[in-house]
Amino acid sequence: MKAIGSILKTRRIAKGMTARQLAGIVGVSDAHIIYIEKGQRKATFEKLANIIRTLGLSVDEVLSGIGQNAFEARGLNVMRLNRIPLVSWITAGSWAEVCGDYEPGDGGQWIDSDIAGPNVFALRVEGDSMEPEFHDGEILIVNPHTEALPGDFVVVRNSGGETAFKQLKLYGESWVLHPLNPRYEDHVLRRGEFHVIGKVVKKEKRY
Repeated sequence: MKAIGSILKTRRIAKGMTARQLAGIVGVSDAHIIYIEKGQRKATFEKLANIIRTLGLSVDEVLSGIGQNAFEARGLNVMRLNRIPLVSWITAGSWAEVCGDYEPGDGGQWIDSDIAGPNVFALRVEGDSMEPEFHDGEILIVNPHTEALPGDFVVVRNSGGETAFKQLKLYGESWVLHPLNPRYEDHVLRRGEFHVIGKVVKKEKRY
């Protein structure tokens, strides 16, 4: 763990951050950051990955810095993460046309996730229509190649070009976009009036 801590400390100093500043962003005490950097305290994978992301690194960069075998020898459960583009709702609406333009290393926002698959992308929840299950600011991982069935959470585009995140339901012959928040009403659609862009396969929080 000390080798990992050394890499993190070197990166933190290079970015001009104090341990307290990093701790404030990650949501731990500055003492906890110092303990991790000195290899005196183990961190959960989720917390460690959060520190790595905050420092502008990737898990793969850290692994290459200490060696994959050394990482595993310290008893850590290594999860290979994939780089996924975090796109706007406007971009998501035309994802089938633009997804080929996104490659790791390009500009824009990217996140690390254990979800893999061609053209998988991420969206940030906006608004409260899907509360209490999904909250503003949480990140959705969307797979455009997974079949969406009634009851699934989906990102759709209607015939007017608007993109929405709702639960897909089927009542008889009527397809319904269902918001979980009872303050909002269901939106009934006829077949052909909407296009499923992708199925939500995971929700992630970022601190």
